Amino acid sequence: MTAADDANDVKSFQTFVEMRDGVKLNTFVFLPDTAGPEFPVILQRTPYGITAPQGEAIFDPTKGWLPNPGEEMHGSILRGWKAIAQHGYAAVYQDTRGRYGSEGIDRVYADDAADGFDTLEWISQQSWSNQRVGISGSSAGATTALAAASACHPTLRAFFAQVGGASIYDDIVYEGGSIEMERLWLWVSRNIPGLSKSHRDAMLQRFGLTEGELDAAAKGAAARYERLDAACRADPPFVDSADWMRLPLTGYPDFSTWQPFLDEIITHPTPDEFRWQHDFRRAIDIPGFHVTNWYDIFQHSMIAAFTDIQSRVGNQLLWIGPNDHYFIYETNFWPRDPYFEWFGHWLKDEPTGIMEQPPVYYAPNAWVEDAAGYVADDWQHADQWPPSDIELHRYYLRGDGSLTEAGPAGAPRGYTYDPGQPVPTLGGRNMLIDAGPRDQRPAQARPNYGLMYRSAPLEEDLTIAGVVRVTMRASSDCPDTDFIAKLIEVLPDGRTMLLMDGVVRSMYRDPAVTEPQRLEPGEIYSFAIDLAHIHHMFRAGSCVQVDITSSNFPRRARNTNSGNPVLANDSDADIRVAANTVYHDETTPSFVELPVLD
Repeated sequence: MTAADDANDVKSFQTFVEMRDGVKLNTFVFLPDTAGPEFPVILQRTPYGITAPQGEAIFDPTKGWLPNPGEEMHGSILRGWKAIAQHGYAAVYQDTRGRYGSEGIDRVYADDAADGFDTLEWISQQSWSNQRVGISGSSAGATTALAAASACHPTLRAFFAQVGGASIYDDIVYEGGSIEMERLWLWVSRNIPGLSKSHRDAMLQRFGLTEGELDAAAKGAAARYERLDAACRADPPFVDSADWMRLPLTGYPDFSTWQPFLDEIITHPTPDEFRWQHDFRRAIDIPGFHVTNWYDIFQHSMIAAFTDIQSRVGNQLLWIGPNDHYFIYETNFWPRDPYFEWFGHWLKDEPTGIMEQPPVYYAPNAWVEDAAGYVADDWQHADQWPPSDIELHRYYLRGDGSLTEAGPAGAPRGYTYDPGQPVPTLGGRNMLIDAGPRDQRPAQARPNYGLMYRSAPLEEDLTIAGVVRVTMRASSDCPDTDFIAKLIEVLPDGRTMLLMDGVVRSMYRDPAVTEPQRLEPGEIYSFAIDLAHIHHMFRAGSCVQVDITSSNFPRRARNTNSGNPVLANDSDADIRVAANTVYHDETTPSFVELPVLD
């Protein structure tokens, strides 16, 4: 099929690009009707459908993805074919495998490195390609871009990835060894309508279902999504919902019928071949533009990708904005739009000046309350992240509940963790549930919440910039449990505002050891909890607080405390109530390290 849009000086056509295994992927191409006949190319691959808005599969590029006025930066596809073609690039858009108009089975990023390479190989064989290709995307589109970049096709010169996962399972699904639940459950159910006809046919054959039975599973998944979503707004959220609290995590009704790969995702508790294949950043060797937000669920992964690739390859840029995953789509987010400066430099040799600035550019305020009126006029440059002028200050958790630089002291403190009564998630680096700095008092008031450690009111402002880590000595009477650490600012009016949080699954506390290391009752172990990155100023008069709990649900799936290696298979019968203890004396100190900016 071919079409032309004379008003926009764009020629467009639709085709199916064949992958190495014979699966064909629905692809749109938009060519500028200027200069040529060869052009640099910008490729974008997405599981969300090359449609506007998202909906049924589209096979006509004149009806394909084009943002509405004022929405040029919206969605997983960036800038739109109109803007890309007007800048002299060929724009190539593709439905990923098993999604919308493409053939195959959707296996949630498992095929995106190979499919990305094969698509780049196809582009290299086209008469309209000048063999200089860039790839871009946002959210899931950024993850597919990073996957394709990891395949190292020789025509791929640069990528632009915002709010995506560079090592999707190590960084996100299993951050700290604990299963990321809120995104998986809501995201999987929400995206079932976009599964392609070939994916549907494969599920019919796999499970021996009739069309009616599969349709019933789709309706069941949609209804379950509505219940899961409604529970986000309950009081308290999540914990009284049978849909959220259901065990085991595997075999989840309706989801496992339509998207059985979900069970594959949640049954790899330690780094293995499966997870290694999804560590995309390890192989990337081209210039990259990395974009994230302080409260983006992918923040840790995007910064890790920048740091790793910059150290090996160079020519990386990192921009960090305020607020959550979705804030980046706001049209007034950028101090300027670097997209075409970036690709102009790497694909056209244009003197855009994009590489003449320091590589790190960030918003100093992690959260902006008036997002609609935000104007990015206070961003700061740095030669590296974290900035070089930070100094680690160690604040000790003490037995009297204080938090101080004076040193460790005090008797142990204990609390009970019952997986049947988890602590609900209130804010943090989330995607499909409420994100950002949220008042923790409703969670702290729940029975068996955990432990709190508070500093004296600050005499002057304190700015932190970089990674926050908690090191704690603790024990449990169960063979496994989770430890959650929260960094909180206690405001003078009494609000306890979450800044960041992290987790460690005790049995997999050492990332270098792939075998489970069960806890012995009463034995004291050392746990390191990474809370990721932030730039934040504690105001004078506020207090610094660290909370230690054992659940943050459903940001993290509940640890049943069973000691079973694959937690996703545990049922209600596996639940054990844990007595957990934190230690504070000089031989077993617990502390938080804050990166204080001079």
